[in-house]
Amino acid sequence: MCRKLSLWLCSLLVAANCAFAQVTASSSIQGTVTDKSGAAIVGAEVTVTSAATGVSRSMKTGADGSYRFDPLSVGVYSLSVSMTGFDKARAERVQTLVGSTTSHNFTLNVGSATETVEVSAEAPLVDALKTDVSQNITPKEVQDLPLIGRDVANLAYLTPGVKAADSYDPTKNRYAILSVNGDGGRNVNVTVNGVDNKDNTVGGPVMQLPLEAVQEFAISTQRFSAANGRSEGAAINMITKSGSNNYHGSIFGFFRDQTFNADQHPQPGQTANPPYSRQQFGGSIGGPFVKDKLFGFFAYERQREHTSIQESPDTFNELTLAQPLGAKPISIVPTPFFETRYNGRADYIINSKNTAYLSYNSQGNDSNNDQSDGFQDATAGNFTTNQLQLANLTLNSTLSNTTVNSFTFGFQYWNNVIDSKIRVPLITFPGGGSNNCGAGGSCFGTNANVPQQSFQRKWQFKDDVSKSWNNHNFKFGVDYIHNPTLGGYFEFNDTLEVDFGADPSQITTDKANFPQGFASPGAVVGMSISNGDPATNVPGGTKQFGTYFQDDWKISRRLTLNLGLRWDKDFNFIGGSAIDKSRTFQELVAISSISPLAKQFTSRKPSDDNKNFSPRIGFAYDLTGAGKHVLRGGFGLYYGNIFQNIPLFMEQMSNATIFQTQFSIGTPGEVVPGTGIPLGNYRYGVDPLPTVGPPSSQLLDGSTGRIMDPLYQNPMTEEENIGYSWQLNNSSVFEAEYVHVLGLHLNKTININPQLPLVGDGTTRPLDAAFAAAGVPVLHSVRDEQSIGRSRYDGMNLSYRRQMVRHFSLRANYTLARAMAYGDTGTSFRHYPRDPHNPFSPFEYGPTFNDERHHLTLSAVADLPWKIQFAPILQVGSGRPYNAAAPTDTLGFGSGEDNRAVVVPNSSPNTFMTKAAGQACYFAGSCHLVPFNNFRGDTFAQLDARLSKNFKIGEKANVQIMAQAFNLTNRANYGNDVNTNVNGKDKNGNNNFGTPAGFINPTSTNIPRSLAGEFGFRFSF
Repeated sequence: MCRKLSLWLCSLLVAANCAFAQVTASSSIQGTVTDKSGAAIVGAEVTVTSAATGVSRSMKTGADGSYRFDPLSVGVYSLSVSMTGFDKARAERVQTLVGSTTSHNFTLNVGSATETVEVSAEAPLVDALKTDVSQNITPKEVQDLPLIGRDVANLAYLTPGVKAADSYDPTKNRYAILSVNGDGGRNVNVTVNGVDNKDNTVGGPVMQLPLEAVQEFAISTQRFSAANGRSEGAAINMITKSGSNNYHGSIFGFFRDQTFNADQHPQPGQTANPPYSRQQFGGSIGGPFVKDKLFGFFAYERQREHTSIQESPDTFNELTLAQPLGAKPISIVPTPFFETRYNGRADYIINSKNTAYLSYNSQGNDSNNDQSDGFQDATAGNFTTNQLQLANLTLNSTLSNTTVNSFTFGFQYWNNVIDSKIRVPLITFPGGGSNNCGAGGSCFGTNANVPQQSFQRKWQFKDDVSKSWNNHNFKFGVDYIHNPTLGGYFEFNDTLEVDFGADPSQITTDKANFPQGFASPGAVVGMSISNGDPATNVPGGTKQFGTYFQDDWKISRRLTLNLGLRWDKDFNFIGGSAIDKSRTFQELVAISSISPLAKQFTSRKPSDDNKNFSPRIGFAYDLTGAGKHVLRGGFGLYYGNIFQNIPLFMEQMSNATIFQTQFSIGTPGEVVPGTGIPLGNYRYGVDPLPTVGPPSSQLLDGSTGRIMDPLYQNPMTEEENIGYSWQLNNSSVFEAEYVHVLGLHLNKTININPQLPLVGDGTTRPLDAAFAAAGVPVLHSVRDEQSIGRSRYDGMNLSYRRQMVRHFSLRANYTLARAMAYGDTGTSFRHYPRDPHNPFSPFEYGPTFNDERHHLTLSAVADLPWKIQFAPILQVGSGRPYNAAAPTDTLGFGSGEDNRAVVVPNSSPNTFMTKAAGQACYFAGSCHLVPFNNFRGDTFAQLDARLSKNFKIGEKANVQIMAQAFNLTNRANYGNDVNTNVNGKDKNGNNNFGTPAGFINPTSTNIPRSLAGEFGFRFSF
């Protein structure tokens, strides 16, 4: 099938003509032409002309007097209407927005004179044909509102149902992470000029664009059309700027320094304000290469950031004492960041019916020590590099007055490397925290999170056809993505880790217990190391194919139906090409004849879905016929992708050698490998280091197994909405919308070989006997990736928008919502139920990690006297939930880090129990789990603002001087980033459960805990 698809697409590329704009990056203009009595005028000629390039297109009105131009490139147009026996009519500066339909009706007078009708260039207040849940971010908002880090995606927070969320992956630390409808942000599908900009490894977007290159974007948080696929969450369509017949451009600079910032709210154990400065500068230029024929646009942006984090004073003091071992304490850890972004675009008008454009975007950055957390020294740093590219070639054709075709070829490349230049043992000290490095502890040596790499390369081919016929506007198309390179490598603990049982301050002074200092027997309480092939490459790469049909049927002047059907097929996303070689699967096959449990998971192999059909239906009804009261609603099914991180460890286990823990010792009687010395007698720095054996081609006894469930399916959502739009006057509109999302087939990780207590004493696992009988390594936890998770979101969105009238514009949104799921931790995958035998326990069902009952956003632009402008953005959200956790695996199932369950007596639900007492109570039936995410963190509130002054230079040039402030109220937004260990202690020995541990990341910055000031300028012409 793949070969047939490739041949078909290649032939399509050769035969493809040019069109006006691809469907996912386009807009529409529609309306009716009538006489003074209201009767339809049939056969009137309507012409639309681009104000930027002069390209025009014409069509005749239908039997009901209607016309529709679809698709059109986003921009400003003029409309003209002519009909024998009537005056001509003309509308100037009709603005279109991506993904929206602008309506403009004409009433012609009998006669022969020419009449010109002037129309405002502002975006339409009510899209009478819209049925989805979406909002457009206009070019004026992109230009005028304060943007931290100049990441345009931050403006998506102005959309109902969207809020800021924590970064879910090191590669996304400087991105706007969008939690949509209570989810974690991974299932947002972003396209740039219609080309896929998705990270198939961890989800979310891959690259950011220079802000000067962004024309506008639209975000659909729910119920988008069949033309959009590969997401069960939100869809963002972003459009880049193009050249025109007039030269235009800009030069800008933004400057931030520690002197402009307030004192930071410190992380636990930190007190000082480390140095900080940042400069962002660049510009853009656009215009004609050949007037009316060939146009170009180029944007460039450079960022230089010198920032840092303060070392914990306790860590600094402890590592100072550990300098004889090789520690290099440092009070301030530098975390510099340097980035370059640029965009180029060329538009070519081949003839009156054919156009084409080529766009290329690049982003490259490098940084140091972004894996440091203030509890390490200079040796435990790292470096990070990113190289990102995104390009498209779009060929557009008007095949007839009613038929438009668009072909797009796209390319995407991304390569992220996180590594260190140092390869030495990692030495850890416990401090007062629960971990040896961090949370109060300290360490030095090679960072445990390096090295790792993620890369992907995509080739995309898509073709969209739009056909108007009577009252129907048909759209159909195909979309094919070949991802020949997807993967990288992931290593952990790849240098020897040596864990000391006490801090240097005790080891160097307590001569009774440590007579020889760091070389005292018993000072070292643990050692571990991993080795093997860490590659996570997907054998054979992946492919995606989608096809759709959409009918926008205008049944009457008031009622429009949107009827769509989409089918998506993924190839090798589930890791099917690696399953046969994956060692856990091979072991289960080896014991399947004697273990019904193993046979259950090997009787068939998982395979990619073939039945991902997505029907979608929507309606829009103009209640009065005047376009001021519109009722809309609909239903649809939406399928998402399987992130590569889900089958990653299973695929890694198919390599020739297995990357795994070579040894991990932690009791005094265990022998240090290769030395013959028990750990309790080992003298660090005197006795030889342990011998590390060669990598193994098989899993070792006690290893963790990984498999993909044979019934695994793509995640999907069922989505419904019902909404109402009311145009209050010529400048403002009110909207109310109820949305419902039911998530199905979500990822959940189930330990099918949990550790179970025996009657009397001891433990066993269900597969132990079978593994031993078959003579294969006896695995401990065997983690099965299943698609059984469920979620539910219900929200009421209330919105008010006011266009710029009397020097003031406003956008206000309020959302009342409830997001619930079974064991959602905000990661979108690898959710471990605390009891693997009961993943749908009522105590596992609770609010999602990003659930907010109330969320309010306000943005405004006020033009004040003397050409001064003030533009604030306010975000307020109620507290988000967090879960109670035990210090250890209370129930003893051995299923992963998320299984530190806390139980409470049935008769006393506020009394926490952990460890052996909690385990005994739970298995006796006298205790139950603490309800999931049963606690709430602090309210989130952030106010950003820009104050600017404009200086007009001649007719077209302008200089804008501005000052920006982010987190203007200097609020510490801890949110639900708190200490969740119910038995946790601070350095003074007090219980710190529920106390702040970090901050909600406000995106595009590493200093989320204080007011940040910035000054800048922008020259435009």
